[in-house]
Amino acid sequence: MAKVASSEGELQVSKCHCETGRKRHRIPRSIHIPFETTQIFNIPNQHHDSEDEADEDEDDDSTVSGGANQDNQLVMLEDDDDDEHPIPEVNMLDDGPLIIDLLTAGGTLPAVVFNNAINDEFEMDIGDESADPDSDGPLEEDGPPQVATWRMNLTALSQVYNLYMVAYADKIYISRPRSCVSNALPAEPDLILRPPASTMSLSVVGYLDPNFPHQVNHLVVGEFGNEEILLLAYDDGDVIGYYTRHIENELRRRERDGRNNKTTPEPFFHENVGKSAWGLAIHKQSRIIAVSSNTHNICVFVFALTGQPYRHTPGADPVEFFRNIIIDENGNVVDPGKDPSYPPVKLNPTTSDGSKIAALENAIRRRDANWRIILETGRSGTNIPNIAFSNDVYGEAVGVVAVDINGRLWLMDFWHFDNLSHVIIEGLHRGRSRNRFQGQAQPHKPRGWGVLVLPESSFLPVKDKEDALGLSLNEAKYASSERIGRWIDISQGIKHVKNNSGIHPWVRSGNTQRFAFNPMEPRRAQLESPWYDFDANATLHLLHDSIGDNPRAGRERGLRLGRPKSGDPGQQTVLEDGSSILRTYEMDVELRSFEEGGVGIMFEKVIDQSRPSHAVLPSMRMSHERLANLIHVPELSLVVAGSMCGRVALITLTRPEERGLPFKRAFKVEAILPTKRDEDNQLRPICPLLGVAVGPTPFSGNVELTAKPVSPKRYRIMLHYYDLRILSYEIFRRSRTDPLSIV
Repeated sequence: MAKVASSEGELQVSKCHCETGRKRHRIPRSIHIPFETTQIFNIPNQHHDSEDEADEDEDDDSTVSGGANQDNQLVMLEDDDDDEHPIPEVNMLDDGPLIIDLLTAGGTLPAVVFNNAINDEFEMDIGDESADPDSDGPLEEDGPPQVATWRMNLTALSQVYNLYMVAYADKIYISRPRSCVSNALPAEPDLILRPPASTMSLSVVGYLDPNFPHQVNHLVVGEFGNEEILLLAYDDGDVIGYYTRHIENELRRRERDGRNNKTTPEPFFHENVGKSAWGLAIHKQSRIIAVSSNTHNICVFVFALTGQPYRHTPGADPVEFFRNIIIDENGNVVDPGKDPSYPPVKLNPTTSDGSKIAALENAIRRRDANWRIILETGRSGTNIPNIAFSNDVYGEAVGVVAVDINGRLWLMDFWHFDNLSHVIIEGLHRGRSRNRFQGQAQPHKPRGWGVLVLPESSFLPVKDKEDALGLSLNEAKYASSERIGRWIDISQGIKHVKNNSGIHPWVRSGNTQRFAFNPMEPRRAQLESPWYDFDANATLHLLHDSIGDNPRAGRERGLRLGRPKSGDPGQQTVLEDGSSILRTYEMDVELRSFEEGGVGIMFEKVIDQSRPSHAVLPSMRMSHERLANLIHVPELSLVVAGSMCGRVALITLTRPEERGLPFKRAFKVEAILPTKRDEDNQLRPICPLLGVAVGPTPFSGNVELTAKPVSPKRYRIMLHYYDLRILSYEIFRRSRTDPLSIV
């Protein structure tokens, strides 16, 4: 059994604040909101506190809150045993609409829904028709804002100002939350940004929607030097950046002078990466931006910090504002040439080209011109949904860490032109890479979706190994092999995540007929064996004794970006500054050891909820679990991991102080939102998650959140769904070592 923790300081949760999109935008019931479903749950045997039921409101348009007295509203997370609802055997022809879909070469899905007698073709991003391009109001032709489907995170909170940002198709709604308790948004946004498409984007066909390519795929907010920026990636390859200071100044002007004579902030950055843009990374200290795209390459934009204003030389630079350099998958520098009609030429460092390569490297490092460094992945590359920067010991960016959809990590150095190949780290899972054309009989490796680079300072010091892992040692599993190295599997920790259910709400409520059934989308749980064949006799002690016996670490030692850590010449790290890499798949979370040959931590099926085999949401027609929306909150030693399926895991990064352990860094899942109580109270909509946003809570009406630091620092989490509903929570730690509290 797991070690019993005292109730003092235990993870606590009160009712969330829920605001429906219909109420917020004042949409009459005569107008349909896509993805909005009628909540008809009837979940028996609930054991929630009586106060949870007191404020239930049957009106779906109501705002449900936990009250203003936040500390008094803290409720201990229930440790209810999940009613072991058996997953029913479903007759697909009798119990729900049957979908047969096959992905065609054109990206469409011929769908036949037999029960409803529907025969139609639909695009991968199932949604409405394109919005009127002349409309710039809060509603599209008196309807709800248009949601772009099958994207990544489309919401963000500023870390400096009280600003909430959400992307609807090609528009970005900017609103100032009106309450520091409920985070209620105004009926109309305070500002709408609608940056036009670039000239180059007109020749780029959208990947998800060729008829409407200029829609946002992903947005992030981050520090860029002394400024905070909003960065947007579009399906037509455009990448656009705004200073949040300019957005805040415009909102203040409107609040002071009224909305007459409106002005709109202009972007400081507008480039195109050639195909649909996805992964985004911003580096504060180095003032660098990186973007991944469906070219299978990564573009690193290095901005000039000194020198004269840039003057474009026609014919020398195909892209006017940035000079270009290419590094191929083998680390070769490729000269794009002055004449675009001629193919690029690889430079050989062993010949006279060596001086040219050295000159290029020095020119880029001087930062007296704008450079675009294109990191190619070659024939083995594929789409890259997420990227992050890696640093040297001084905090300067030296490389990019990327995850591709086949689950592989790429370690790519862009400062040193030394002809070293990119490092590829395969995923842990067995089986083949996913191929929809193989049909239902083929198990597949889970796709890679997220990556973070986490410095040692982000890990919370904890007393012992049980506190670090979130479960007892006899519940963990241990893996060691030539192929994957050494790992601890803490998947059983899901049993200790309180107020969480591993069963889908429609199953718990006996409403499995609401699912659609797609025989080409089998559930992973029914098809795949665990990621590793565990030895029942393996122990943590044996894992510790095996360190140094695995030749895999030595074979890779010379290939990684790491260097010996200061004070320990024999200790090699994967990354130069000793940071850790966290990789996420469709439902799994993996923390790699920061040391070569060290012990990593694996947690399978973090956000999984059981449902019948082949069951999918009718509005999506395919499984949509993907842990792609990762937000690092260093002040709380927290990673917020959101999935399109509508669930968000709160992951605490830990560092045990106990000596003699085979691992030095770990993590534990402290909560999953929405909680079981929220689901049973019908607050969670059964539709995809548009985005998750995390930011400091404003105090005393301050619009500048950093103006008055408080202790403990509180953060708000806002979950924004396709049906426009928003669920809000507040989280904090009373002290550096306390468990996470959720209000």
